[in-house]
Amino acid sequence: MNDNYSIKVEWSAAYECIISLYVYIYEKERKHLQLGAVWKEETTRMLPDSFAAELADERWEVLHRLVLLVAQSPRKASVADFLEWLENVPPGEIYERLAPWVETIPLNLGEIRDHSLSLLKRWNEHYFSKVEPSILESLEKSARETEKLAQSLSAIEMIDQVTNGIWIESTGELQEVVLIPQYHCAPTSVLDFHRGIATCLYPVRDAGRMQPDPIAELLPMTQCLADEKRLQILRCLAAKPCTLGELQKQVSLAKSTVHHHVTALRRAGLIRAHYTGSSTVAFYSLREMFVDRLPVLLRAFLESEGKHQ
Repeated sequence: MNDNYSIKVEWSAAYECIISLYVYIYEKERKHLQLGAVWKEETTRMLPDSFAAELADERWEVLHRLVLLVAQSPRKASVADFLEWLENVPPGEIYERLAPWVETIPLNLGEIRDHSLSLLKRWNEHYFSKVEPSILESLEKSARETEKLAQSLSAIEMIDQVTNGIWIESTGELQEVVLIPQYHCAPTSVLDFHRGIATCLYPVRDAGRMQPDPIAELLPMTQCLADEKRLQILRCLAAKPCTLGELQKQVSLAKSTVHHHVTALRRAGLIRAHYTGSSTVAFYSLREMFVDRLPVLLRAFLESEGKHQ
């Protein structure tokens, strides 16, 4: 398969520091994540009361811009390294680095940079610097393994594999997709398009574990298969790829309900979400490999349980 865009695999703890703060702030997103409410409560206890109160009212809307800056930063060997670079980079240089990719850039870049820097410095001090080292080591290992996939898979297939079902279609404008492993947002991928570049922070569910846990992948699959409407959606997609509107007509549910179902199916790896140059899904298709994957996971789960008896 010929791809019109290239793949770049990135790893820096700075990415994970940013995504972990994003997860902490956004309640709506967190309910779908494996970390859940317990993590929020435990993390809150690690923060000074004044900082926790400040974050409770925070609406930090510059995640995608900071991810782009990490990708372009010459200094990102550590979180402290990146934050020092960010503190000293002139606002004019930030503008120059973002201009090729971001259509609308605020005029108060200096203020945005200073505010983001203040949040990230305190977040790193009180929370992120205390994250288990094995988690970050797992993410770095995933980045190395993903780079090796390029030797045997096309760019589109590689993205599909590491994201568990995101299919980024080739367009004339898209030049590069940056793949970044992340833990805090698992099982969700964070995908954004910026003109000729797309950034995809893909989930590493088993980060920090000595051995993969088959139930982490098996449970979402079986939960999806236990729902009649989701089974109907799978049957529709087995016949042909469909848009959200087409699926809505087939299963006779509200569009918001269908969207909830396809999101669950995609995160479980049962279907693909196809993107054509924007972060809005263009259409969905069946990810048939799950039919073969399911019994493998079930067998692995049963055998792992037996070893602990």
